[in-house]
Amino acid sequence: MTHQERLYKALKSECEAEINEALLTLDMCFLNGIAIGEHTSKHFLEEASKSLDALTNGRDKLDTLESYIEGSSLFNKQQQLND
Repeated sequence: MTHQERLYKALKSECEAEINEALLTLDMCFLNGIAIGEHTSKHFLEEASKSLDALTNGRDKLDTLESYIEGSSLFNKQQQLND
């Protein structure tokens, strides 16, 4: 694996982790309210809003990364299909 491929995979994993953490928090806010430390409506809204921002940020970064890679010649296109 080249260092470019390793960097791409590391960045992609970082974005996916941010997305998954945000989804987990949103799930807890919507489905399991007792999992949130403070049980006030303000706290739920703050946590949900932060998670929504993180989800949007993670997905935007992932979309940007993928479109950058698809538009570049950094990787062999056939090799990407085999991953």
